[in-house]
Amino acid sequence: MDTPFVYNKFVTGHEFISRQNELSLFTTMVRQKQHVLIYEPPKSGKKSLVQQGFINLHKNGHEFIVCNINLFNVRTKKQLLQKYINALLNTFTNSPAEMENLQKELIPDFDKFFGKTIEYGKTLDFSDPETDTRTIPKEITEKIISLPETLAHKFNTNPVIYIDEFQEILLQDNPYEILEQMEYTLKEQVKTTYIITGSMVNSMKEIFEEKKYFYNFAERIKLGPLDGRSLSEFYNKSFLKTGRVISRELSTAMYNFTEGHPWYAQQLGDISYGLTRGYLTEQVLKQSFLSLLELHSYRYQLITSRLSRFQINFLKAIMDNVEQLCAADTMSYYGFNSSANVKRLKDAVKRKEILTEENGQWVFLDPLFKTWLKTVYFEL
Repeated sequence: MDTPFVYNKFVTGHEFISRQNELSLFTTMVRQKQHVLIYEPPKSGKKSLVQQGFINLHKNGHEFIVCNINLFNVRTKKQLLQKYINALLNTFTNSPAEMENLQKELIPDFDKFFGKTIEYGKTLDFSDPETDTRTIPKEITEKIISLPETLAHKFNTNPVIYIDEFQEILLQDNPYEILEQMEYTLKEQVKTTYIITGSMVNSMKEIFEEKKYFYNFAERIKLGPLDGRSLSEFYNKSFLKTGRVISRELSTAMYNFTEGHPWYAQQLGDISYGLTRGYLTEQVLKQSFLSLLELHSYRYQLITSRLSRFQINFLKAIMDNVEQLCAADTMSYYGFNSSANVKRLKDAVKRKEILTEENGQWVFLDPLFKTWLKTVYFEL
């Protein structure tokens, strides 16, 4: 029988648990053409919130057209611009011929820099960044980035541009030049709504909080843990579908094991559900949680294997709730060489997306990794 727990894709409908306040804020902002910013660790429910928001907006009669642009595999400016225009034209047309005609109408010079040509008897594909090193003129760049607004006026609609994994721009050769161009162009648009999301929290913070690009352009929607009561009710209903029972105490324990993380909560529910015959017992739940840790242990071992002794000790200090990391006794106890060493360690764990700072406190971006460190790595 199919499992009632879903963790291999985004969830909507009755599988969308909790976060009603965030969902209401999202739909209100999109309806009012306010730009949305969401950056949370992988598998935190960003896409589920966005997709459920789109469903609710359509149900309520809000008219808009969505264009999704995922930058996860984009490493050059040319790839970015080509993916941008291809996604947009594909959204607003129904065939390759229509797409080509619209591109020629709106950006007639596009093929000069992104098309194909024959030189010395060979066909050169100028969409391939490995073979095409020519510079894209600023006016062409601005035309492409302005394309959503151009299409909004042409088709009299509200395009919602959903840009995923936005932080990947930082991996390009001149990321700040691209961010400046995008910031200037996007702020001039009035009929287009942008939803910008990212999975690398510290990289997104670098763009929007430290460097302050797109200042006051979009409002961030923060995704906290799932609500404990909502998740407990979901567990109860899911088990009851096939005559299995989970007590309130054990559903609370499941929540605590995963700290309300949606992906891990669904996985732990699935493992426990599969091992239950009648009533879920405490022993089965503990076995299920150990299985969940084992399922992710290889990934966690890869993370720790790439950390220096100092970085490991830094994580241990954070787990021990040490506040004065540069205090002499702290540095002596954890083997830190100096306050400069501590500063480098802070930068390293943030760059590796292991920890982030929230309101002056260090937070593990992956709660299950924190538990694995404590119980498996440090054997506490």
